[in-house]
Amino acid sequence: MSREDKSVWLIFFEGIKIYALNIHKFLLYMSFPVLGQILGLFMIFGLTWWYTQNYQELVVRYPALNDFSTMILCVVLTIIPGLLIFVRAFWDYLVAFGALNSMTDGYLNTGRVYDFRAHNSVVTRKTFSFIAIWLLISIFTIVAVIPVFWIFGIVLFIYFILVFQVFTFENGHSPFGYFKRSLYLIKGKFARTFLLMTILTVFTYYLLTAGLGVLFDSFNLSGYLAKIFEYWAYSLPLEAVERFNITPALIGAELVKQVVFFLVVGYTLPIRSICWTLWYKNLFDGDILDDKPKKQKSSSKKIKAKTFKIEKRGIDPEIIRRARLEDDEY
Repeated sequence: MSREDKSVWLIFFEGIKIYALNIHKFLLYMSFPVLGQILGLFMIFGLTWWYTQNYQELVVRYPALNDFSTMILCVVLTIIPGLLIFVRAFWDYLVAFGALNSMTDGYLNTGRVYDFRAHNSVVTRKTFSFIAIWLLISIFTIVAVIPVFWIFGIVLFIYFILVFQVFTFENGHSPFGYFKRSLYLIKGKFARTFLLMTILTVFTYYLLTAGLGVLFDSFNLSGYLAKIFEYWAYSLPLEAVERFNITPALIGAELVKQVVFFLVVGYTLPIRSICWTLWYKNLFDGDILDDKPKKQKSSSKKIKAKTFKIEKRGIDPEIIRRARLEDDEY
């Protein structure tokens, strides 16, 4: 057990404090991962829609386009720019799940949030393990969406919720070992971990989303975006679903809600990462079972499982050095 066992509410408010004091840095860091994904999707669907809407006119001007192969090539070319932006932004968003933990550790050591590239490298130095973790999470999510596994999935989700903190701060684990270590830390603290997860979910997924939605409505951004989405939705083949009252207007309104939700969830990822990093440090005890046991020769004597002091990664000294510099010195 850790030396100081903090309450869940103390962890939450401490996380909010760190985020608020450095909100300009976190908003800057999350801007491309969040807005880049939205921009990429807008470009993919927007350019494709523009091409299909103006296809006949383009064929008249450029007869060479009146060919199936050429048409497919043009569609692909309209998709590629947006797809490249989306993929890069999506990857940066995934990297943030580890880098933000390192930033939190850096702040706790230096009092500053600095050097995003160095914090990103904490993740990219172990790209294979990082991708393996996300693949395992994807498989787990696919299984968990099956109704019969919902309760089991929620329980495992809570036990595995510190997997990215373990990945960031600890060395020597296999991809499965990160999950095992998270389960080890949460064991005996399930209820409190669930409470912290509930607080963060309600605050960032619902309260802040509702607040931003009110701002969008106040400045009439919701209506403006809804009209854009509605105009785009008229090009969709909705005849088969009209009996379910799915109309372009409904699609436009729902897409606006999804944009608002994604903006809030994306820009508040630092809050959740900070709180889970603080919770990890609160639970960290330094002793675990080796998840990569060496093969032992057969023997009549029983061999006791050994524990070892975990190899915990300290913050990069270069990050500390740069953080101590003034902005104009860096």
